[in-house]
Amino acid sequence: MVGLPEAAELLALTEEGVRALADAGYLRPAAGGPERPAFALGDLKAFLARVSDEGPDDVFLGDPDSVDPQALLDALDGRADEMARRAFDVFQSVFPETAGWSLSEQARFIDQARKRFEAILAVTGQGEAVDDALVGELETVGAAAASTGSSLPQLLVVLRISRDLVVQTAVEVAEERGRHWGLALSLLLTRVLPAIDRLTDAIARGYWNAVVHREEESRDRYENVVEHSSDGIYEVDLDGCIQYANPSFAVILGRPIDELDGARLADVLSPVGPATSLEALTADIGPQRVELTVIRRDGVHRTLDIRTLARRAGNELVGFQGVVRDVTAQRELDAQKNEFLALITQDLRQPLTTILGLGVTLEGYASELPADRVGRMGGSIRHQAERISRLADDLYDISRIEAQSLMLSPREVDLAGTVDAALASVFDSSQVEVRIPAGTVVHADSRRVEQVVANLVENALVHGAPPVVVEARPSGRSVELSVVDHGPGVPEPLVPTLFSRLRTIGRRDRDRARGTGLGLALVRGLVEAMGGRVWYEASEDGGGCFRLTLPTPQLYRSDRSRT
Repeated sequence: MVGLPEAAELLALTEEGVRALADAGYLRPAAGGPERPAFALGDLKAFLARVSDEGPDDVFLGDPDSVDPQALLDALDGRADEMARRAFDVFQSVFPETAGWSLSEQARFIDQARKRFEAILAVTGQGEAVDDALVGELETVGAAAASTGSSLPQLLVVLRISRDLVVQTAVEVAEERGRHWGLALSLLLTRVLPAIDRLTDAIARGYWNAVVHREEESRDRYENVVEHSSDGIYEVDLDGCIQYANPSFAVILGRPIDELDGARLADVLSPVGPATSLEALTADIGPQRVELTVIRRDGVHRTLDIRTLARRAGNELVGFQGVVRDVTAQRELDAQKNEFLALITQDLRQPLTTILGLGVTLEGYASELPADRVGRMGGSIRHQAERISRLADDLYDISRIEAQSLMLSPREVDLAGTVDAALASVFDSSQVEVRIPAGTVVHADSRRVEQVVANLVENALVHGAPPVVVEARPSGRSVELSVVDHGPGVPEPLVPTLFSRLRTIGRRDRDRARGTGLGLALVRGLVEAMGGRVWYEASEDGGGCFRLTLPTPQLYRSDRSRT
């Protein structure tokens, strides 16, 4: 026991300072009254151990070389289990929720604490000689704790509890075994505490490095996804001014990205309908989805699907963010598909109506009608049935072409005979003139050539005007076939879309009564599948002219000979 003056001298403080520490609860007088308190030497040592990385050597008298701190370490090692149980009691007081732990969870914590104390005491034996390899391993332990989602405050509390219990138990053991153990305690504490703190710092550093690295990776990944997203992404403040916009958003709006910074969202989104409101994009009413058609500065109309969400910092609303997807092509495609189905239905309804009417007439009045009338009606029924069959074949062939699974049987084909066979299936082929030299041969699928010619001739008769001329002439290693009519021709703006199935049927100036327009799309697919090409050009007489090429057998023979 030491009195107040001696305690002040040992702690290098004034007596008033020691009284203040006692009043604050940092030091507890072991004897004496408020006027003349006395302190246990062990309490003074423990206080120094807690507050100082390097306890002053002059507090402990004697020759440091005459004592062995290892004896104290061995004594502490025998009390590792006791310290582990005390550690659980302290931890439970800090985190009350642990009171609901099961017995197995409590036993696991105590077992881990015991191993931790044994590890600390093993490291303590090295004193200040804690090498960098061990520090690196402890940083790895901290990083592993971060990766598993462990709580850093709990981890640091556990380490702090372990540190204080080692100090407290060491003081208790030294006091129990006599004053001469004070020198061992002095050496132990002044050498061990810096080492333990260094280990704790290593674990915390490893933990935070892992957390920071993970957050940086997450941020970089997020930024990369946002910057390279095909969807437009923006953020606006509470005033609706753009704080961030990715490149895709600028492309969708047709504006330079620098021009969007700080601009009002309502100024860069210009709805086609003046009554369209943009208030939903900056309203704190939960996730919103808005589809609107805007007109860009270059006059282009785009249909945008916008999903917007409030952005908060904690519980405070700081702005709004949105994801913008250009659905113009999708909406146009949906409209064209609907148009396509409507036209197909109409193309089927016309011949079916004719067949139905003629069938009803034959059923009710066949016996009263003259034979030639019945024959003509039968011919009309056959012709309409062929139209339906040809439409079905066209739809099937187009689907096979688009799936790249069209089956062909190419061989040497007499072009003149094939054209004659094609004209047999064309209504009113008497207005068609054929100019094909005898002996003109191509390497193609004869049935597909018939389809191509029949579609081009029928197209010329329906959309052009007779007479229609079918002509062929050699052109290098191919034969060029042309179908010319004497109608008004095709307006130049429509030429690029002639052979496009959906764009053809979707034109607003089409005459729906003249069919679906599938014939030209089928012609292109068949000709290209047979190794040729097809195009349109204006006729010298002002009508329309479709030209196509088909390879000659000589081309394939020469290719085989070179092989």
